[in-house]
Amino acid sequence: MAEIQARYEFRVWAQSLGEIRERLESRVTPDRAASKETYFVSRTTDRCNAKIRSDLVEIKALIAEQHGLEQWKPVLKAAFPLDRSVIAGQIFPWLELAPPQLSQAQYAMPRFFDEVVRPESGIAIADVSKTRLKFNLEPCEAEFASVTINDTAQDTVAVESADPDAVLRLIYEFGLGDLPNVSYVKQIKRMLGFGSS
Repeated sequence: MAEIQARYEFRVWAQSLGEIRERLESRVTPDRAASKETYFVSRTTDRCNAKIRSDLVEIKALIAEQHGLEQWKPVLKAAFPLDRSVIAGQIFPWLELAPPQLSQAQYAMPRFFDEVVRPESGIAIADVSKTRLKFNLEPCEAEFASVTINDTAQDTVAVESADPDAVLRLIYEFGLGDLPNVSYVKQIKRMLGFGSS
């Protein structure tokens, strides 16, 4: 199996980004997707994007920053029940937290939250609903999403590609280049008032 390639990402947030959505829609017809996800973010790092989607734990790690872009790489996709070795040897190290004592060999999702995640003061949980419009703008992919994070609604627009120069060209073309690049992790922590690294 080929190694999953890291991708450079740029993401902005606002109460409304409808004008950018309209400009994207004028270029290409998007694919639509909706999802409900649960993020668990670490007080000690902004470099771990960890969430549960479709009963899978998915983690991306921030491995580099270049010209205002963030390079993220998928490092874990694991189904429930989770083996103790995955929790202690992968999830908590990526969160940069010491793993707790784990009494079970495997953890179904309710037990994982009740006995592993919720008791850890260094982790905050956010319920996130997304309605996404995904645009194929080769070699980039762009996304407009209406996002609700713990009952607070916002819009977000992102551009990503394995080619950082292509991302930079596209974000400046759409007038986003002078805005701050804010990942899901940082945005959730800001909204929750959770300590940032």
